[in-house]
Amino acid sequence: MPEILQEQDRKANRPHICSYCGCEIKKGEVYEWEKLIDEGRIYEWKNHKKCGFIAGQLWDYVEPDNGMTEDDFIDACSQFCRTFICPNCRMADKDTYDELECIDDRSFCIDKIYDFLQTHEFYRERRNGWSEVWKCRERKDK
Repeated sequence: MPEILQEQDRKANRPHICSYCGCEIKKGEVYEWEKLIDEGRIYEWKNHKKCGFIAGQLWDYVEPDNGMTEDDFIDACSQFCRTFICPNCRMADKDTYDELECIDDRSFCIDKIYDFLQTHEFYRERRNGWSEVWKCRERKDK
């Protein structure tokens, strides 16, 4: 598991690529920056604030062993979007439904997921003592 050496919010002086969604962090945009060490290797992680929030909300959904990778994030967003946001989304490429990809920008409705998670709580409910199902409900604090 990577160890965080340093973390802060930064304002982009030039474009960067988000380590979660793979889309551009635009010049002038505030983003989250971390310096990490993993197995002796030091590296930087840069992500949109929106993607950082989504990753935090979906962390248990993914249950990453060694931190959430870009693939973990995209898979979690795809599954969450397909299940909770737009199960019949007209943007879904029906030819690759098992690997749902938005036709426009591959963002899996990141804005919709972010807006939804601002007002809804995503949680795991146990059934029959051992099986689990993921559900959403409106946040009481909103």
